[in-house]
Amino acid sequence: MMGDRSTSPADLVFDGLTNRELMVEHFPMLLSSGIPDIGLTVHSHFLTVLATAGQSQGYSAVAECPIWWARDNGLGDVRGDSVWFEKHSGEASLAFEFERFERGDEGKLRGKVENLAIASTATPSLKLCVLIYWVRSGSAPRSMDAIIATYREGFRRRGSDVAPARTPLMIIKCVMRPAPDSERLVFGEFLRDERNERLALGRA
Repeated sequence: MMGDRSTSPADLVFDGLTNRELMVEHFPMLLSSGIPDIGLTVHSHFLTVLATAGQSQGYSAVAECPIWWARDNGLGDVRGDSVWFEKHSGEASLAFEFERFERGDEGKLRGKVENLAIASTATPSLKLCVLIYWVRSGSAPRSMDAIIATYREGFRRRGSDVAPARTPLMIIKCVMRPAPDSERLVFGEFLRDERNERLALGRA
């Protein structure tokens, strides 16, 4: 169903992702039997969850989408794990990165945030960037301050300066839990990290 565009994009996205009916209908294995933590299995499932959530909100949601319009900036191949386009105009409206986090993985999250920053600076129509990092219950980055500073202050890649991002950044932790009597994982909850969102805007 088409979302109410008068509501903030961040609230719309979070409401859509936390609508368990979507998983019950389309991805019951994430809530009951679980999925194996092998290779990119969790990543693939949740990129499809993102595409389904985007489509349910009236967007054309594309997984593993190259930010092809940023190629001329000399920063190499940049892609979003999911990009949601407005159907009528074809303009990119939201960009997502989804990444696993384990202890010591702050560098991976920084790379994902840099990709979102590049998408932001290259896409005037972009309303929101979203970083979702998934963890096994109990894991979390020690501090995201340095990671978020990259988004807020800019950085260098391939010898080029990337300007500070201009788009609000939403940060969500996706908690996965062990399935009962199994080595598989089931979805636990999405948690919004509003403190680091304020840091990304220089408001904390």
